[in-house]
Amino acid sequence: MYLLVLLVTAVLRLHNLPTLGLEHDEVANWLIDRSILDEGNLAVYYTRAYGHEAGFHALQAASVGLIGDNALALRLPAALSGILLVAVSYTLTRKLFGKETAVLVAGLLAVLFWPVFYSRLGLRAITLPLLSSLSAYFWWRAWGLESGVRRLEIKDHPITDDQRSYSPCHRRPEVVFTLSGLFAGLSLYTYMAARAVPIFYGLFIGYLAVVHGAALKKRWRGVLAFVLVMTAVSAPLLIFLKTNPGAEFRISEIDAPLQALKSGDWRPILANGLKILGVFGWRGDPLWRQGVAGQPVFEPVAAVLFYLGVGVSLWRWRDGRYAFILLWLATSTTPSLVTTDAPSSIRIINALPVVAIFPVIGGRFLFSVVFPKVMHNSRRLSTALPHLSTIFGGNRGKTVAALLFFLYLGRTTRDIFVTWPQNEEVQFVWQAALTETAVALDNTPAITAAALAGWSPDTMDSPTMQLSLRREDVALSHFNPADGALILPNDDQPALIRPSALPLDPIWEEKLVGEWGAIVENEGLNTRYTLPAAPPIRPEIPVNVQFGQELELVGVDVGETAVLTYWRVLAPPAAARRLFLHWLDGGGDLLAEDYRLDTLDPQSLWFPHWQVGDLILQAHLRPEGVTAASLRLGVFNPYTCAPGPCQNLLTESGEPFILVSLP
Repeated sequence: MYLLVLLVTAVLRLHNLPTLGLEHDEVANWLIDRSILDEGNLAVYYTRAYGHEAGFHALQAASVGLIGDNALALRLPAALSGILLVAVSYTLTRKLFGKETAVLVAGLLAVLFWPVFYSRLGLRAITLPLLSSLSAYFWWRAWGLESGVRRLEIKDHPITDDQRSYSPCHRRPEVVFTLSGLFAGLSLYTYMAARAVPIFYGLFIGYLAVVHGAALKKRWRGVLAFVLVMTAVSAPLLIFLKTNPGAEFRISEIDAPLQALKSGDWRPILANGLKILGVFGWRGDPLWRQGVAGQPVFEPVAAVLFYLGVGVSLWRWRDGRYAFILLWLATSTTPSLVTTDAPSSIRIINALPVVAIFPVIGGRFLFSVVFPKVMHNSRRLSTALPHLSTIFGGNRGKTVAALLFFLYLGRTTRDIFVTWPQNEEVQFVWQAALTETAVALDNTPAITAAALAGWSPDTMDSPTMQLSLRREDVALSHFNPADGALILPNDDQPALIRPSALPLDPIWEEKLVGEWGAIVENEGLNTRYTLPAAPPIRPEIPVNVQFGQELELVGVDVGETAVLTYWRVLAPPAAARRLFLHWLDGGGDLLAEDYRLDTLDPQSLWFPHWQVGDLILQAHLRPEGVTAASLRLGVFNPYTCAPGPCQNLLTESGEPFILVSLP
């Protein structure tokens, strides 16, 4: 049975792994991985992309180095971690509650949507529950369970001999405690939510001191070794974060409930607590980027068993095993409790090693304790429905467990491969349109140059295409139509591709279709424009001035609502570029400007990815009520604007801009 569970686990996590698209976080991970492979950029913490712990990147960089730059290489480490998580959770549960419970727990964890989902993304979070569960297993292997610990109240599940022993390593339990501390320390290098792991162990050791003080005293050397090793392993990361407080600025963006608590306002924390309490059976994570929005962890039957299992565990809290899983569950929810967007499935992901134990405990208690007593006390019911007593008593709920397994197998398969990928928000976040573009270009060898429209041409579109496109003979340029920009590739029959949900500026749409005769084709999520020939560009005001031998301002058109500027690419840029346009009065004073240093300003234009010979067309909306005598235009490096003045590209005559007189 366990082998079947592992087979299902592997299929759900590995089947069709590179499908859909690449989410920005996955692309950002790849950029860090490439810096490790190309530059030897090894660190305990990477500050780019909102800050990343280094552990997962070591695995992912190795995968990329072995397999190549593609989605499979990015996601395979997470998938393998997800498979190992089920195996380790089985081993941990078997150590705590026996083989039969362990098989049921592993079966449920194998088919739950939550662990399957995070095992199929090229993200680091799934490695946290893997390492923390390894730590938990070695803790219990070192600790063992004393014969004096209270037995489970399930009659047919006695404590086994190996559970009674102090440790399989009778002579050197400190060595095994050291392994537990090693994995606990390493877990902090996986994901931000791992900060709850030391909190958990601190609380659990405190519990042991109060409730099982004699047992703790016998093992104080091992526990001390655990604490020292965990501290030593995690120290480099903790020291880095302490000395670089700005490295985790992302936390300051999401810790509003925690800040409210510090101010004496408990309401956000209490509201989050209620949401988290309901995530297991009422309403789940509200974000599509983190699963099927609103879907709880368990459907109603398993949810009832889960909450019953929590209740049974609370009743048996003096048994160290139940206190362990209860404290684990509670501390795992802390990262979501003190941050926004609760309940967040990714921030409570460390609950995965124990979350499936509770419905099994609830089910075993219900079917082995409650129902047999009900049957015994109701002769009429037992006589009328004799098979019911057999199912709930003798078989101990195995029928229900099997039904739940196949129910979740079907539901998770549907949600992973059908429901979730078809959501429009998911397709947007996972850049499905760019994936379709890559497939189309791979299958259209006649296109050797193309301009691609996207929402993030300055940061993510180009590396996304590097990961998605198999061809190496196609020249790609990127632009954002929302900026009023358009790029015409240097080709006999220029091709432009845009996501159908991202329209071009109406000025350029009219020119492409109406004036230049582009053929428009709708293909899946994309719209393709193919020009019969390179269009003639005859601006109203010819300029033909070069900037830094990278760009040539060909000319300017002045319309009633917009000014159009035409630029030709002369050489790849040496750094990031942005153009500026100023409206000046007759005395040369500034009336209005068409740029700001805020990178989110829709009037900003970046030139990070262009090809030699490309034509970059930019529309600048004319400000209302401004009558200008001239325009001042130039190109600058936006990264040089703080704290000093911006560094402009110089013209052939050494000027930082040019002036264009208006008619």
